Amino acid sequence: MNDYTKWYGELEVQRLMVSDRWRTDAFARAIQEVVTAGDVVVDLGTGTGILAMFAARAGASKVYAIDEADIATMAVELIQMNGLEESIEVFHGSAAKFQIQEKADLIISEWLGHMAFVEGMVDDLLGVRDRVLKPGGRMLPSAVEVMLAPIDDPVLYSNHGPGFWRRLIHDVDLSILEELELKQGRGFQTFIDAASLLSVPSPIVAMDMRRAAPGDQWTTGKIDFEVKRDGVLNGFVGWFVAELSENVILDTGPNHPQTHWSQMYLPFPPQIAEKGSHLSVDYQLARHPEYWRSLEVTIELGDCIQRYIVD
Repeated sequence: MNDYTKWYGELEVQRLMVSDRWRTDAFARAIQEVVTAGDVVVDLGTGTGILAMFAARAGASKVYAIDEADIATMAVELIQMNGLEESIEVFHGSAAKFQIQEKADLIISEWLGHMAFVEGMVDDLLGVRDRVLKPGGRMLPSAVEVMLAPIDDPVLYSNHGPGFWRRLIHDVDLSILEELELKQGRGFQTFIDAASLLSVPSPIVAMDMRRAAPGDQWTTGKIDFEVKRDGVLNGFVGWFVAELSENVILDTGPNHPQTHWSQMYLPFPPQIAEKGSHLSVDYQLARHPEYWRSLEVTIELGDCIQRYIVD
């Protein structure tokens, strides 16, 4: 078991996820909508087993709850405590080793990280899907998009971003560190005010989880952002939108309730943005070459190219 898997077994981490009401309530509503009586369901990354228990209570005849972390042993106790041990079977082991004789009607998995693909869990999910999901079976989430938008947030850039180095600290000039921090290319989590958006957000990845293949998330493209107001571009913001069911959308963007994922701020060298002008952005989303659970995001605008590590 690696350190990442051990980390996911920590109750502090489980509490962070379960206590996120926007997340947990959305999954509960979607599971209630999607599960039909007699379904065979797989819950990948079950943690405390809470989503597996939602599925059992929604009418699933059998739920296979998978987790490699030691939290799986606690899930067994929690499932028994809630009287659902007859319908839920916990598999304590890696997703790659999971196999069943019957085929599943539905796979549930809360595999989502920052900008959806941090954590690198989606490939495990697609492997399980290809082995055990019956033809015409369902996935929850059924689709995921990663969104990107330019922003003007001078307070964020100046207080928590590279612009911090412009200020004198006890009459010491540290201003050359602004450019250095930009070159280091670190994205960081924060909550973005929707009023800071300069343009309508655009998807940079769109995956249908029933048909996606490993690697489909790694994309390159171009976006033409139309600037909606005068301002100063000083960063981009990324987040994900997950379609959990036909009627339940989990949107982690600035215009929606805050979640434990927050949004990912990508600082960018400031430049004037005039209303009605267009920002022609080339982007690339890739697995980080050294840290495979992290992302490398590249944004090119004009003569400026920024590469970020997102984790």
